[in-house]
Amino acid sequence: MIMQAGVVSELSFISELHPLTVMGYFIELFTLLLLFNHLILVIGIFISLIGICCFYFDSQKVRRLLISSLSFMGIIFVFNLVLNQTGRRLVWQWHFMNWEFNLTESGVIYGLTMALSLGAMIVAFVWFNGVMTIPKISYILFPIVPRLAMLLTISLRLVDLFVQKMERLVMLQKNRNIIISEGSFRQRLKSTGRLLRIVLIDGVSDSMETAVLMEARGFGARKRSQYQRFGFQIADGIFLVVATGLFGLLILARLQGWGWTSDVVMVQWQRAHDWSLVGLLIVFIGLPLIGEGGYRLWAN
Repeated sequence: MIMQAGVVSELSFISELHPLTVMGYFIELFTLLLLFNHLILVIGIFISLIGICCFYFDSQKVRRLLISSLSFMGIIFVFNLVLNQTGRRLVWQWHFMNWEFNLTESGVIYGLTMALSLGAMIVAFVWFNGVMTIPKISYILFPIVPRLAMLLTISLRLVDLFVQKMERLVMLQKNRNIIISEGSFRQRLKSTGRLLRIVLIDGVSDSMETAVLMEARGFGARKRSQYQRFGFQIADGIFLVVATGLFGLLILARLQGWGWTSDVVMVQWQRAHDWSLVGLLIVFIGLPLIGEGGYRLWAN
């Protein structure tokens, strides 16, 4: 399944913001995703990000994204259950020959926390990819590292072409009454492998052609101009100040030890400050939606 949900509309508030403002917000968001590991917090973060994606993207694409994320999250959850078989409150025990499996409350909590953290990171990256389009990334990176920026933009474009060609091949196979999702696992694997081989060969050919065209046009001989310009507006300043202020409050709370569980065996649910952090994190993640409301009121 493809971790992709589309591109955010250019008429939305977050798309109207300056690329540096958006980049700063997402840097703060990804930092917060790495700083908190309390189960209550990661549940709130994951649900909030799914809600954001439901607002900005098509519902069918969000459903596909959720299914793809849940498959990875399930793997992480099971993997952590196998590795964490000690802790408080034994829930279930299973014996098979000389091997013993213990399902504990601690293992379940730790597995859910790691799975939800990974899912939140995936959904946040998909949202970031929908907002930070290639022109915006180019605008930020080209003045600093032009070669890296060009490599990144070409790579993103080739990945998009790879996905489109794969979808076209699947549709063409369906028209020939060949459905790669049917049959045994081995048959499906072989059918998918054939399609991937075709797309990879075609992708390498496109890459070589792009390299020849870049060399023919003298890439790197002089500074590259940009066809799209962005201006810093008052809304950028307000959004950045509010987001940075909330980010600072959350960092201070983290420094006080809130929202972090060093040992899942000792996890507590009744601490009021953890629930307060959930509210602050939801507000931080929902800032673009608050901006959308203000933006539409102002436009009307």
